[in-house]
Amino acid sequence: MPRRRKTKAERDQEWWAADRRAWEQFRPRLESLQSYADAQRLVAETPPPDSPGRRYYSNLGFFLGEFISPTGSSYDEKDLYTQLIQRMDARGELKPGARQKIEQDLRRA
Repeated sequence: MPRRRKTKAERDQEWWAADRRAWEQFRPRLESLQSYADAQRLVAETPPPDSPGRRYYSNLGFFLGEFISPTGSSYDEKDLYTQLIQRMDARGELKPGARQKIEQDLRRA
């Protein structure tokens, strides 16, 4: 018996579930970052194009390059970026006053 082809709704549901699992794996890793170097190492582990969860790595890479909120990032991501900036500032990795500006930009985004 031939296999039934999945509907677009079924494929979308599978993609959403896989993306959610990817976020659940990525989130604790982002929460545990302590420095810019740690964050760069995480970005270096970006999955291949069209993989579930790739956008989280891409968003982090964009954020690290410009210290501005990536388009399409979630509130959770922005909150975790704020926490990362606070840890980086505590380590002395940011210029004086930079943390406040970055945090303001994240709140406005």
